[in-house]
Amino acid sequence: MSTTLYISDLHLQSSTPKLTELAFELFSTVECECLYILGDLFEYWIGDDCIDHTAEAVSQKLKTLRNRGTEIKVMHGNRDFLLGDEYVNAFGGQLIPDDSIKLDIAGKPTLLMHGDTLCTDDTQYQFYRRMVRNRDWQRDFLAKSVSEREATARMIRSTSKASGSRAHRNSIADINTDTLLQTVNNHQVERVVHGHTHRPALHVTTAEQKVERMVLGDWHEDHAVVAVSDKENCELVKWDGSSLSAIAA
Repeated sequence: MSTTLYISDLHLQSSTPKLTELAFELFSTVECECLYILGDLFEYWIGDDCIDHTAEAVSQKLKTLRNRGTEIKVMHGNRDFLLGDEYVNAFGGQLIPDDSIKLDIAGKPTLLMHGDTLCTDDTQYQFYRRMVRNRDWQRDFLAKSVSEREATARMIRSTSKASGSRAHRNSIADINTDTLLQTVNNHQVERVVHGHTHRPALHVTTAEQKVERMVLGDWHEDHAVVAVSDKENCELVKWDGSSLSAIAA
């Protein structure tokens, strides 16, 4: 069991039970040494004191996975940035406190991240991100009643969906290449693995150095694009509910 699995953008919630079933099949079937959840495990999160039936079931399934010997490391996404240690610790996971983590993966220095910090063309989102990641804002938000938090979350999601035309949103929702290269140089890595953009693919950027960008996919009812690595390789693969398979070039 020397493999590591990387997933993101599951967006689990009670209204999408088939996504939860697909995730549970993965957690029950795949044997791996470590599982990295690179953000947006849930569609939204308004506090560890507001755990619904789906979140409780996810916790129990991940606890079973942890008891089988798999380390579980969780990163915040743009939807579940309020996910806390209380929830993650309950299933034996580890919450990654930073926006990114640098590892050696298959012999190559690699940066794992959710990916939203690379999308700097979306200035409206980046303003929102700075606001909600502020500790004072989070403290004030979590001090509100559950109904107030739910109302705020609904308002934010509605505003996000309504802002701008679809063509405009698509044009700014991908990563900014200059930001990518700056991030790569700052961390001295050769590969970046991220989600967020919902555009799964393997990209290779050639600048001063060759940079590999591996984009994980958002989850659909019948499949998900994830990544798997061992000592020699790191690749994108497709999870169809029963097995992991290579993605055709």
